[in-house]
Amino acid sequence: MSDDRDIGYAALGFGFGIWSFFWGFTRLRRKRLIENIPTSTVRGMAMGLVELVGKARRVKTLRGPLSGFDCVAYRYLVERYEQRGKSGSWVTIAQGDSFYCPFWIDDGTGKVLVSPPAAELILAVSYEFKTGLGKNIPDNLIEFMNAHNIKYKTGFFTASSLRFKEWDIFPEQTVYVLGSARKKETDWVEHNDKLHQRIMELKSNQEKMKAIDENKDGAVDGQEWSWAVAKIEQELLEEEAKSASQEEHADVIIGQGSETNTFIISDHSQKELIQRLNWEVLGGIFGGVVLTLVSMAYLLTRLGLVG
Repeated sequence: MSDDRDIGYAALGFGFGIWSFFWGFTRLRRKRLIENIPTSTVRGMAMGLVELVGKARRVKTLRGPLSGFDCVAYRYLVERYEQRGKSGSWVTIAQGDSFYCPFWIDDGTGKVLVSPPAAELILAVSYEFKTGLGKNIPDNLIEFMNAHNIKYKTGFFTASSLRFKEWDIFPEQTVYVLGSARKKETDWVEHNDKLHQRIMELKSNQEKMKAIDENKDGAVDGQEWSWAVAKIEQELLEEEAKSASQEEHADVIIGQGSETNTFIISDHSQKELIQRLNWEVLGGIFGGVVLTLVSMAYLLTRLGLVG
């Protein structure tokens, strides 16, 4: 090269090689963890890091934003190809997920909630589309782009090169989860909201207000009102306790733990995950070593430090 850009590229290669080397060891630790931790059942699991395999069940009806598929969880990505001088790259212009919504995993012995935030999703692509010459953009994607103010041009030509990807977990699909089981914190906000709603319903119902007027003097005094509120709250607590007792591990949730960051949700089997990690370890450690040595040798030669 006529300038020093090759030195910059070699330096980047050297740095990336070192990063790849250490990243490979993180994947090696992940692989060994998956290999060594036994698969638990929902009924027999203990608190802490657990490995579960079961069917995904919905808590809330969800649809993939790009595909419209009925799903339990999703993640999507929209990219635009941007030309910069003689080169170009894909740039993310929209992305999102359903991590705000938990889902159930049911292994036949019971079911437990999975809370996806901070999870490493390892899923097969469920829906994919790339714009191109002569390709009409599907109506579902046009609707999505209109809703998200993404510029495009339909017809024989497109205004820009776009690609769309979506990853879904479907109802009743077998999923692998490696995460931390922990007790859920009591949701007193939800409890208080329900209590407030029932109190307001009582106030607006004249017949019920007459019923709590114990001395029949035509007015509900402070003591009568306190008894009525206490009765409402007791009934609500009994309902919540009954609902919790009907669900296996209703007070437990699977998510990222405070002591370990390991949290995987996948539609791959344990064997497939280990095979995938084997390649990542090989590419990270050995590929990183090769790239680092080659880049270092080039830098030393280019700078005249070796003959």
